[in-house]
Amino acid sequence: MHEFSIAANIVRKLTEVAREHDRKLLGATVAVGPMSTVVPELLSEAWKYVIKNTELEGAVLHIDRVPIRARCRECDAVTEGYDPFVKCQACGSMNLQIESGFELKIISAELADDTENAHPAR
Repeated sequence: MHEFSIAANIVRKLTEVAREHDRKLLGATVAVGPMSTVVPELLSEAWKYVIKNTELEGAVLHIDRVPIRARCRECDAVTEGYDPFVKCQACGSMNLQIESGFELKIISAELADDTENAHPAR
């Protein structure tokens, strides 16, 4: 299950951000598209496991599911959905230009905004 290594990489990047700003990470938002091959539920579970006993423990991971967006090369219609086996909803063609759905990226990090919740001592 590659979601654990992905969660570990996300934690590594967010730990750097929290340390850089000397703040505690409260939460983060990650965009995940169906074509990324990441299962959002497994990523969420892996996150909980990976942050245990770390300075990020308690931080909440929000997952924004990005739909596949494709433009038909036959009729120019735009189709959106979450099924990786996408076909044009207008004409049924599978000759599509995929415009989104491969996303796997950190969108934002929510950091504590006061010195009382500053990053724990390292």
